[in-house]
Amino acid sequence: MEERSDRWELVITVNSPGEVSGWLSPVLDRISRAREDVRVRARAGEEQDERRDRAQACTGQEWDCRVTVFVPPCPFASGAECRVIRALPGVDLVAGPAETFAYLLFGKKPRGFAPSPKGVGLFLGGDLIYAALLARRLKYPALAYTEGVAGWSGSFARFAVPYPNVADKLLAKGVAKEKIRLVGNLMLDAVAPRETKTGTRRRLGVGEGSPLLLLMPGSRPAHFEGMLPFFLRTAELAAQEIPGVKVVLSLSPFIADGQVAGALQGELAGLFGVTGEYRPVGAADQGTDITLSGRLVTGEGLSVIVSRGRYELMAAADMALTIPGTNTMELSFLGTPMVVTLPLLYPERIPLEGWPGLLGGLPGIGKILKRRLIPKFLEKMAFTAWPNRLAGEYLVPEIRGEARPEDLAGKTVELLRNEEERKAIAAKIKAVAGKAGAARRLMELIREVLAERYG
Repeated sequence: MEERSDRWELVITVNSPGEVSGWLSPVLDRISRAREDVRVRARAGEEQDERRDRAQACTGQEWDCRVTVFVPPCPFASGAECRVIRALPGVDLVAGPAETFAYLLFGKKPRGFAPSPKGVGLFLGGDLIYAALLARRLKYPALAYTEGVAGWSGSFARFAVPYPNVADKLLAKGVAKEKIRLVGNLMLDAVAPRETKTGTRRRLGVGEGSPLLLLMPGSRPAHFEGMLPFFLRTAELAAQEIPGVKVVLSLSPFIADGQVAGALQGELAGLFGVTGEYRPVGAADQGTDITLSGRLVTGEGLSVIVSRGRYELMAAADMALTIPGTNTMELSFLGTPMVVTLPLLYPERIPLEGWPGLLGGLPGIGKILKRRLIPKFLEKMAFTAWPNRLAGEYLVPEIRGEARPEDLAGKTVELLRNEEERKAIAAKIKAVAGKAGAARRLMELIREVLAERYG
């Protein structure tokens, strides 16, 4: 098929699971829908002269672009980013960390990468330097979606931010006011349950009056290995106090079935006194439920449904146990109460970025440094959960430090027994989360940068 002369390139950098699911996914979804509109019009035989094409390119009717996603090296990566991104609609090419590094350092193009003369670079996670260098090598204008990071500001035509306070941070860091645009929180655009709350609870077998407890132990292997047994032990203790509680584990697409079994047999499972057996469900046993991944039974006899579902489970749950990150914003948007946990029994297992990450990776002394520095660093952080950070107060409980499952279980039982408190939390976190629509506004900003550079 002959390439259109007016086709342009969208080059995106993204790294860890949170950015892939919370930022990249809604942007790609929006672009895919815009592309489909273009194809529908073409099939309908609409005649578009050159003048109309240019107008549509600037008004958003024309999205004849090719999308290439670069995944730079990242200490927070799960290792499954490229696999997950390739499965997302709207992606034409994915370049992994090694290919990204080779292209930036030596100019060696990833296989199949033939960039158009015109295009835009879009930063959606990682270190800003990668997006800046990519755009410079390709001679494209660049924009960044950021929650406060503002390095290499001279290399970016625009900075898109989720909230006004982030704009204030960028201004304080010297970013020119005319470069900053408020677009909203991209995470909220990704939240789209495909089933009603009633339908999901019925499918999970949650009876009338039975609470549904959702476990979200993270999408990075380093976190998942410890948080799965931590949350399972918490759920066992909660089930002793609240008979009939239904427990569901939301399994990230970045976590393989083998990692579930591995976490149940790992060192931390032994330390928390958790045993169990995980049985993945084969395709023949799934029936119509394509999100069902398997069933897990702990040594205490607690039966846990394991599902690849995400937003349906969030919306259906009475409350969730989660770690800090994207999940806390998504749960807030859906109005699902949560307890956010960051235990520091083993701080050396927490991945870090930048110089702290390099120091933490040093043989021998690295783990010692992380044990000493991470607790001190977190002491200076007022909040770790996104709704609390945005509100500047504790809207949802946070349990940090040298916490154990017994500490988390107490708060879990308290909330499950108090429906009024859960309703109050739900109203507050929904209000602070804001509204969806950031992906559409970000697309408008991309068109603005395109028009500014190419006319």
